[in-house]
Amino acid sequence: MKPAAPINAPTPVPETALPPEPERLPEPAPTPTWPTFTLADIEELRRVFFEVGPHRGGPWEPYRDAHLVLPDWFEQGLDPWGERYAEQQRRLWSEVVGSDHPYDPERDEKEIDLGPGVDAVRRPGFYIRRDPDAIAAASDHVIAAGMLLKHSGLRPGQRALEYGAGFAQAALMLARLGVQVDTVDISRQFCTYVRRQSAFFQVPLAAFHGRFGDNPRPGERYDLVWFYESFHHCVDFLQVVPKLAELLAPGGRVILIGEPIVQSENAAVPYPWGVRLHSEVAAVMRRTGWFELGFTEAFVFELFSRAGFSGRRVECEPSLFGLLWVFELRASA
Repeated sequence: MKPAAPINAPTPVPETALPPEPERLPEPAPTPTWPTFTLADIEELRRVFFEVGPHRGGPWEPYRDAHLVLPDWFEQGLDPWGERYAEQQRRLWSEVVGSDHPYDPERDEKEIDLGPGVDAVRRPGFYIRRDPDAIAAASDHVIAAGMLLKHSGLRPGQRALEYGAGFAQAALMLARLGVQVDTVDISRQFCTYVRRQSAFFQVPLAAFHGRFGDNPRPGERYDLVWFYESFHHCVDFLQVVPKLAELLAPGGRVILIGEPIVQSENAAVPYPWGVRLHSEVAAVMRRTGWFELGFTEAFVFELFSRAGFSGRRVECEPSLFGLLWVFELRASA
């Protein structure tokens, strides 16, 4: 038995008499929000980050995980393979670092002052740190080095080349395992540090002053060429990547590891490639003058594909530092 209709209830209308409901469009996904800053704020970012410190609850807090608002003159949608795109990124770099001279890696990619008493043998690289996060931070680099060794495909006696090696801790590991390792760095000081380690350990590790893409031993071929936290300083990547194919021995590979390569465009990298817009990156750039790039993964794969490579991503669950990309020449290249 149906319940009685309430008093004064409206007379039901047959479904066939109802007008059709308008088609419902899907609701747009919520736009993510984050703190922002402008070019005019960058000197203050530098001052707070380096002179006060980025500790929680301090003056850095309004800038934490903030992203640069691109200036009005910046034009999105340019061809990422074209000169106009590259020129626009160079202009953005100059305004972020506060420079009025053209970018020159010999001048603008100099190492930071590590202070007196650097011990390249006993306390190189991450071993220098003594702050509360030093051990956790070191773990990322150790994991990354392990990933490099695991996916290097190397055997003792083969040859490997690292670009932008810094203190070259992974290169030293490979040399101690019997791999003949060369490093290329634009910093003469870091080349000196690598030579001190090589002499101390008496291993086949040689440091060369040069630029990305240089062959330190003309005519030599390498079974592995790798970049650890350095490819994002390779501004002339369009010229460098094709040179890598010429450096590889048959069956050799190129590895990028510890690089800011994102799955898709985001607030820090809102284009296929270019200056990273994160607040900490902006502070570092203003202090050092470095060109700090980020890339989308699709762009990097296309970049290497155009040079004859096929590539794959290798995940590293414990640490983003260990996430790497392996590129090998296609059989037809």
